[in-house]
Amino acid sequence: MGFLRVSENKRYFVRDGKPFFWMGDTMWPAVSWYTMEELEKYFKIRNEQGFTVTHFMLPWNQFEGTEDFLKIKLPPEVLPLWHDNNPAKPNEAYFEKLDQIIALAAKYDILVTILPNGGGGGTHVEKEKIITMENIRTYAKFLGKRYRDEPNIVWVNGFDLPPWMHQDLALEFNAGLLEEDGGNHLLFYHPCGATSSSHFHNEDWLSGNFIQTFEHIDMILPLVTADYNRYPAKPVVFVEGAYEAGTEYATAPITSWHAREQAYWAYLSGAFHTYGHNDLWRKLPSWEDAMYSRGARQMKVLKDVFTSLDWWKLVPDNKLINQFSRKGHVAARSFENDFAIIYYAHRWTLDVEIGRLGGGKPITGEWIDPQNGEQMGKAVFTDPVCRITSPAGCDDAILLLTSQ
Repeated sequence: MGFLRVSENKRYFVRDGKPFFWMGDTMWPAVSWYTMEELEKYFKIRNEQGFTVTHFMLPWNQFEGTEDFLKIKLPPEVLPLWHDNNPAKPNEAYFEKLDQIIALAAKYDILVTILPNGGGGGTHVEKEKIITMENIRTYAKFLGKRYRDEPNIVWVNGFDLPPWMHQDLALEFNAGLLEEDGGNHLLFYHPCGATSSSHFHNEDWLSGNFIQTFEHIDMILPLVTADYNRYPAKPVVFVEGAYEAGTEYATAPITSWHAREQAYWAYLSGAFHTYGHNDLWRKLPSWEDAMYSRGARQMKVLKDVFTSLDWWKLVPDNKLINQFSRKGHVAARSFENDFAIIYYAHRWTLDVEIGRLGGGKPITGEWIDPQNGEQMGKAVFTDPVCRITSPAGCDDAILLLTSQ
């Protein structure tokens, strides 16, 4: 197992010389609140469901008022990350557990993205002021040295704040990490709202752009499109949107339809995607059942569709459809024009420019139900523009187009 790398064209990731399909899941308190037995079950199930990445946060929100903030009951025993709440004094027991978790993730072919500086809206740099300029470089050097030769991780900077806040801390962390890491690992920045590109895109250390939209699902398409078209090109990952079954959103309930819509928007607009479920990141009593949620199972359908093709050849192309009345529908084609994927976000009729594909050859269209992966019919298209209606009875649908 090799280190994750950025592809030569800067559009996707590669591992061991092969394109790496990033399909992430969110498990923020894995080290702090989950046992090894629970995590064994988690990784096994997520591997079976096709997930390839999971996101961890090291300093979890263990501060006064946590239970009210997260609306949960704290575990009776929480393994501290640092001694004396000082990042310069790492707790060996905590990192021994992290070592075991990274190895367990590797066993199930799941890459771990690690956020060493926490979240909670800047909890550890503003509310508690635990991470400071006096200790963050020492902390970063410790991490860089300990995990320098561990291939199954990538690092993610950030404090769950806009990227221009506490930039001095972020850059100091980078300096310490890179000093010991030697550039072995990819390094990202997780923003709070919007995208890392708004402040760090031109930084050499930034391996790709992360996007977070919270409940603002309508921002996914414009933000991904903007980042995809930035120069120089960098991979884009939509890492955090509205969690399935999330309760804190004005737009709740967040259903499996919302979960898969966010994912297809991301992948077909030029980004990768990380899914999340409310009950897992909060570790509610229902967390085990949540692993089998409809949204999680439907991510497997998505992955099967994409990985049945040379997905790394896809480029966003909404000219395939009537771009002035897309209403959430999105399309991408291969740069060789031999296949395309169109996502119908809801029951609709689109004018599809079939003539953009196949060099004049007939095009086969196959309908796939994104809820269960079942085929819903085939057709052959020969006209340059075809008016195509999604199947009746489907909330949304996938149209896979291939040249004959």
